[in-house]
Amino acid sequence: MKKIQNYISITLVAFMLFSCNKNEWTPEKEADFKKQFTETAKTKGKGIFSDEQAIYIADCVFEKIKRNDLKPDDIKKPGVVISVRQMGTQCAQEALSKFNSEQNTWNPKTEETYKTILKSTFTKSGVSDKEATFLADCAITKMKAQNISPADLQNPKNGDLVQKIGVSCGKELVKNK
Repeated sequence: MKKIQNYISITLVAFMLFSCNKNEWTPEKEADFKKQFTETAKTKGKGIFSDEQAIYIADCVFEKIKRNDLKPDDIKKPGVVISVRQMGTQCAQEALSKFNSEQNTWNPKTEETYKTILKSTFTKSGVSDKEATFLADCAITKMKAQNISPADLQNPKNGDLVQKIGVSCGKELVKNK
């Protein structure tokens, strides 16, 4: 009888140890991750991404995480967080270019969204409200003139060009004073 109890105890311990790996992707963990990433894309994107694009980004990042064999606990490690952010950036660029939505072209809504973002950024850096409005209008006008779409703004390769536009608008502001 004692032998049977030992076998049962060993079997139960082995079953418990090998059957419940907490660091695996379950449907619940996957849904949680995607929901949080979708919300992050929408809030950090400051209105740039549609719901459809944000969902695409979350799905894309999750697939890249699985392809790299990263587990739920891995994505919290500092080095991996940077890698996941890069995956997010790549997926965001894909989403913006893949979805030929109104948000990829300049229209009154996207112009207003970007003007609000730019104006807020300028105001936070100490520029007056009037000057911030001028700089935002100038930047949007120059981006449209140089055929830079809202989707292009997400591409790091265009960072220098956007910075040059900002400097140019700053010089115009100084001239107009």
